[in-house]
Amino acid sequence: MKTSAKLLITIFFTTFILHGCGYKNPYIKNIDLNERAATIYMTIWANQTNELGLENLIFQSTADWLQQSRHLQITRNNDRADYILTGKITSVDYPATAFSTDDKASTLQATVTTTYKLTDQASGKTIWKYDSTLESSYTAGSDAVNSQSSKKIALMSIADDLGEQIYLSVTNTLTSE
Repeated sequence: MKTSAKLLITIFFTTFILHGCGYKNPYIKNIDLNERAATIYMTIWANQTNELGLENLIFQSTADWLQQSRHLQITRNNDRADYILTGKITSVDYPATAFSTDDKASTLQATVTTTYKLTDQASGKTIWKYDSTLESSYTAGSDAVNSQSSKKIALMSIADDLGEQIYLSVTNTLTSE
């Protein structure tokens, strides 16, 4: 038997066994096609740091992630939202993690600390609230332009990771029964 045929048979039986034992993916909910997607209003987060534009990176990344869910629709009108997502960037730090032979920082680590919450619009109750600290290393360039470019890439990576965390939390909330 060929390797690809064995692989297909293994995948089939694994799927069959998992389905038969009651396994359910927590991020997939069988919804009626007529069921309305939940709406969420996102605010631009308060930025308590000197890192200008970081709030926009996080907003855009989170919106990109949330738009992937068929259970959710982002709205621009907070009066029509089922949920409100708010957050705050509380700190950004860039400690050096490696040094060159002449004691110059060669690798830095961007560390971003945030707090964010999801609120039910109808009841005003907080559904969940999280504090998050995410990190991404980057190389200090030989000049300021390269260093800034590397730092921007690290911050974009952190924003993407944060957007994914929020997406998973929101979709878990919407799909849990």
